[in-house]
Amino acid sequence: MRPTIVTRLSVRICRAERLSASSPRRNPLVALTLLVIALMSIASGAANLERDSLDAIARDFVINGLVHFHHDTMTHLYIGEPELKREADSHSDDLTEVLAKFSVLRQRLEQLPRPSASHERQRQRDLRDRIIAFETRGNILLGNYPATFDEETQQLFGVMAPHLPEAHFTALTEALEELVPGDEPLVQRLETFRKQFILPVDKLEAVIGAAMTECRQRTLAHMALPEDERVTLHITHNQPFVGFTYYRGNSHSEIHLNADVPVHIERAIELGCHEGYPGHHVHATLLEQEIIKTRGWLEYSLVTLFGPLAVIAEGAASHAIDLTFTEAERQQFEREVLLPMAGLSSDHLERYYRYVSLVEELNFARNEAARKFLYDGLAREQVIEWLMTYGLETRATASQRLDFITAWRSYVVTYNIGRVLVRDAIEESAGDDRNSQWQAFKDILLAPKMPADLMVTGIKP
Repeated sequence: MRPTIVTRLSVRICRAERLSASSPRRNPLVALTLLVIALMSIASGAANLERDSLDAIARDFVINGLVHFHHDTMTHLYIGEPELKREADSHSDDLTEVLAKFSVLRQRLEQLPRPSASHERQRQRDLRDRIIAFETRGNILLGNYPATFDEETQQLFGVMAPHLPEAHFTALTEALEELVPGDEPLVQRLETFRKQFILPVDKLEAVIGAAMTECRQRTLAHMALPEDERVTLHITHNQPFVGFTYYRGNSHSEIHLNADVPVHIERAIELGCHEGYPGHHVHATLLEQEIIKTRGWLEYSLVTLFGPLAVIAEGAASHAIDLTFTEAERQQFEREVLLPMAGLSSDHLERYYRYVSLVEELNFARNEAARKFLYDGLAREQVIEWLMTYGLETRATASQRLDFITAWRSYVVTYNIGRVLVRDAIEESAGDDRNSQWQAFKDILLAPKMPADLMVTGIKP
């Protein structure tokens, strides 16, 4: 298919299989097996402790992490040295052996001398937290779940989602009742109201491409990127996500957009910023250039959908649109460029954006839905109904949300909690100055900061 998107952005259509996740049943011998293997590993490695180092542990972390993904279908990316991948592929460890090796890595970290440099101390802490996330994920796959949803998110991501009562979501729905009045149930009224802003499937390629090109130009005005950086956009099907970025290394990303889910006009710029500029693509590009190649921190060459970095990655990508556009600039670009390109009217656009701002606060309902589905025993149909009632999702969208939770479990918390953390940190350090906000954003990406570094106050929607 002939590329049609300008400035280092090419497009093609592809079809991908749905991601899935399954967990073996609980094995009562797992804990004993892990203990025995760990003790054996500690004994065999004791002679090497004197010459251990953070770099050596990071190298072993990457290899063992890649071996972990012999047993885990969750998407991950590796952008590091090919020889480490070859070494990992030669291993035949089962998952209990992988977990035992992570336990040894954690103990090796604890036995290292305290680094004198603050960035090395932070690196050591962050690597420990990533190891804990791998151990938690491995135990989940073995059927050994954390006791609560909060424990799962704390161990996997270093955050806990606020417990929001149903009254919180009801108050937001009452505001939407006033915004879109009528006699039909509110969820139906909102669906009808939103339909006028759905991008036609045959226009997705052009509209998303134009939005991403604009996002790129605005990002380059504030951040220097490698000359050969590029993005390839793929229109995909049958996925549990709306958009997803696969970073392929050397400043190249593939961005996949699920055409099976209705894409509304506000998602065009949102996806362009979130997945591309200055979101996931830019973040991965900078990490590869500055953290992996310049500093030599190998652990960052293995990119996973669990661990504290995932919260920062999603939070920064979710905040990217507010960094790149003011609301007035966003509406102007949509009215003058994207809506005409999509063949849609700009009537009611301002009212539509009042709707969008209210619905953004409702996205915390997805955390509660995951909590109810994964730990509180609610059946799939009950959770769908709950999302329709308190998240004001259509049945189709609620089903897609639950498909995502089934595949990636508590990952939903990374979007809204991450966005709050990044937003508040930037506002605290940069105020209203746009140039300072861009610098604060880059500092968060390249420190690299983790949730614990940004969590000055409680998380509030």
